[in-house]
Formats: sequence, structure tokens, C-alpha cells
Amino acid sequence: MSRIWEALKQAEKQRSREGAGGPALGRPKGRASDDSDRRERLRHSHSVPLLVYGSDADKQPFHEEAETHDAHEDGCSLTIESVVARGQRLFLTNTRNQAEQECRVVHVGRRIRGKTRIGVAFIAPAPNFWRPA
Repeated sequence: MSRIWEALKQAEKQRSREGAGGPALGRPKGRASDDSDRRERLRHSHSVPLLVYGSDADKQPFHEEAETHDAHEDGCSLTIESVVARGQRLFLTNTRNQAEQECRVVHVGRRIRGKTRIGVAFIAPAPNFWRPA
């Protein structure tokens, strides 16, 4: 787990260096920056158990268990209890195969019954992330 915490610290440092006008990692070139839920690839509905790691607004680390609603090779959608913001970096661990992946929140839905459905895009390609163990 220390790799994940170190990666979180490094991501926070990089985000603070980039500032508000910095590059948007994880966003494909030419993609609109509005709040629409645009999908570049076909998503497949399947449930995969995940561990989600991140930092809250007070820079306090959090982790929680979640499951995907649907997924594709570049990301997924899931529902979490923690409050996150668009552009925030998270780390996912696929508990079936222990694969880890850094991602960025690209969509934040409405909060319903204490949970929010979010969409995340992987920062780097992860062809093996969804493969079974």
C-alpha cells in the first residue's frame, strides 16, 4: 500500500505545480471540456470489485471499496461514498487480479443516498487491468 500513498503524494505535488491552467492529463486531445458524458469507446456492463484510493478536500487520504457499473479499456464508471471533484486523481486496485491503475475523475454525477456515480479515465493505457486473475 505504500506505493499507492507515495503515488498520491506525487500526484498532489504535480497538480499543485500545474496550477489551474496546467495540462489536463488523461483527457484525449480534441475532447470538449464541457460536462457532457461523452464516450469515445463502447462500454461493457460488468461488475468488478475495486479498492479506490484518493485524498479528500482537506488533503486527508481515503480508501473505500466499490464496484464498477460498466468499464472499457480506458476507464470505468462506479459509485463511491467519498466526495470527489472533476479532474481529481484517484488510484484503483482491481481486487480480482491486484492490478493497480492511476486515473482521473472525468464525470461526477448527482449525490443520491450518500453516494455519487463517477466516471474515471486511466492516465496511462492499462490493457490488463480488467483481465481476470
